[in-house]
Parts: sequence; structure tokens; C-alpha cells
Amino acid sequence: PKSSFGWEIDNHFGSLDALIQKMSAEGAAVQGSGWVWLGLDKELKHLVVETTPNQDPLVTKNPNKVPLLGIDVWEHAYYLQYKNVRPDYLKNIWKVVNWKYACEVYQQFTPLPASRD
Repeated sequence: PKSSFGWEIDNHFGSLDALIQKMSAEGAAVQGSGWVWLGLDKELKHLVVETTPNQDPLVTKNPNKVPLLGIDVWEHAYYLQYKNVRPDYLKNIWKVVNWKYACEVYQQFTPLPASRD
């Protein structure tokens, strides 16, 4: 992730690798079916990592949270390729994450810094 979105990840989580580790650990810990989300709390203006059970979207946790990235940890998302080894799926899912889309959504909900003319 680039620009202000990448900077916010570094500021809030320490690094992109730290965010990946956090999301992967929380996704692996979901009992049964669910999701792990990277979201933006519109009210507090900071990034959050949340999990939701079953098919519940992030907004069910709080209507002020905007999903930037969701990882499906239902067994159907990974069983054919990874069998029941969810951590392997969570390790490899990062190879196909659409950071450009997540950045575009982030920028829709965060103000651009003021110009210094």
C-alpha cells in the first residue's frame, strides 16, 4: 500500500508485516466460519482489525466502520487448495490482496492533507 494509506498502516501497526501477522493470527483464531477485516473507523479516523462470525459484515460491529479488506476464513474459501490448514491459506492470501482497491476506499473516507503553498 502506498501514500497516506501505507503511512497509516505503518503508524498504527508498526509495519505492513505487523498488520499481516495480526490479521493472520486473528483470522486463524476465528472459531468456525467468519471473516477477518481491515477497516477504517470513520469516527475515530484510524484503522482497525476486527473479526466477524459467519456471514456478518464489518458494519454489524459498528456502523462507523468501513471495510477496506476482508478475508473470508470460511472453510469453503480454502478447503480445495489447503484442506483444513487455515494458517497456510492465511499465509498465502496476501499474494493476491488488492491493495489498490483498499487504498481507494481508504482515501474516500479520509481527508487529503492541506496544501502548503
